[in-house]
Amino acid sequence: MHLYRRKWKGPDGQPRTGKTWWLVAHVGGQRLHVSTRSRDRRAAELVAAQIVRRAELRRAGVADAYEDEHARALPEHVADFLTTLKARGVVPKYVRDRADCLQEFLEATGAKTPRDLTLVRASAWVEALKARGLSARSVNRRVAALKQLGRWLVAAQRLGQDPFAALRRLNEAEDRRHERRALTPEEAVRLLEAARTRPLAEARAARCNAGVSAAEHARLTRLGETRAVIYSLALGAGLRAGEIRRLRWQDLEGGLVRIPAASAKSRRDQAVPLPGRLVDLLRAYRPRGAQPADPVVPAGAFPNSLTFHRDLKAADIPRRDATGRVVDFHALRTTYVSWLAATGAHPRTAQALARHADISLTMQRYTDPRLLDLKASVERLPLPEAPREAPAAEPLRTWNRRA
Repeated sequence: MHLYRRKWKGPDGQPRTGKTWWLVAHVGGQRLHVSTRSRDRRAAELVAAQIVRRAELRRAGVADAYEDEHARALPEHVADFLTTLKARGVVPKYVRDRADCLQEFLEATGAKTPRDLTLVRASAWVEALKARGLSARSVNRRVAALKQLGRWLVAAQRLGQDPFAALRRLNEAEDRRHERRALTPEEAVRLLEAARTRPLAEARAARCNAGVSAAEHARLTRLGETRAVIYSLALGAGLRAGEIRRLRWQDLEGGLVRIPAASAKSRRDQAVPLPGRLVDLLRAYRPRGAQPADPVVPAGAFPNSLTFHRDLKAADIPRRDATGRVVDFHALRTTYVSWLAATGAHPRTAQALARHADISLTMQRYTDPRLLDLKASVERLPLPEAPREAPAAEPLRTWNRRA
């Protein structure tokens, strides 16, 4: 083993000496000629000894199985991880979210290779996120991306152990900043009525002189009916916004709404029974001549968040109540699950209708306890009846210790 520093002649003819030490060694008849990337002689000797040792172990067949993977740049591993997610068929939005979270981690921590993925470095990043004021849910989204990457590195045989196995998520219950509430039946009636009548009412108010033509009257009336149907599908079937957008008439048959795997969040074919009133509403709303493959909601008719907020205002429903809970479009799905619980549905039934994989999500996040009739529930307990007349109290007997 020999260490040296490269020498050459400069443009002026004067000798030059490099600052980095290079290694020349022979292992098993093969010549090693590599840079130690060190300017210190002692440090270069230690690095050279490690290089020779790894070469000897590799020659003996007992080398580190992850050595080549450790030498690759960490962004390359992340790119391979994202490719694996795409091959699994996950939605592009999910892939972009994982890419953004991991890129943020790399930029914040300066990690370059898999050796830089440590629990201490990840924990320090989590503390920095909390110091920035991010909510527990936002932090947990980034923690989930890290833990998923760690598991993938082990499964892909690029690391011997998961560096983030001991990384814990935060308690979201202690830091809920966007808690939804369920609508009462009276509020739901007002919302549907406002959605149905507001387009035409606002047009008449804006055109008090010119008036509304017959064609415009029919268009605005149809637009209001479409919004009412959209809200009814969320309230009566618990459908998500994306599922309603991709819903077609062929998915509504036999009193069921079928959610194809391409539209479902779980990426599995699902079906949910529809209430009879909702079936009648959809039957009356379906236009004549509609083909089975036609969308239920025409393109451009789905209300955006601003439209939904205006419908709430027209229905006299506050977007945020006194306790800070909010009402948005997804709160209609919360209302659906809460109504199921209020009508006495078994928790497992509510979970199946909500199409949740975890029953705790159904009970804790999607069930509004303020809509439950707790008093009526305790009144139905099979307690024994109290006696009509209380028995006379007997005098308290005492024991005289001196007697």
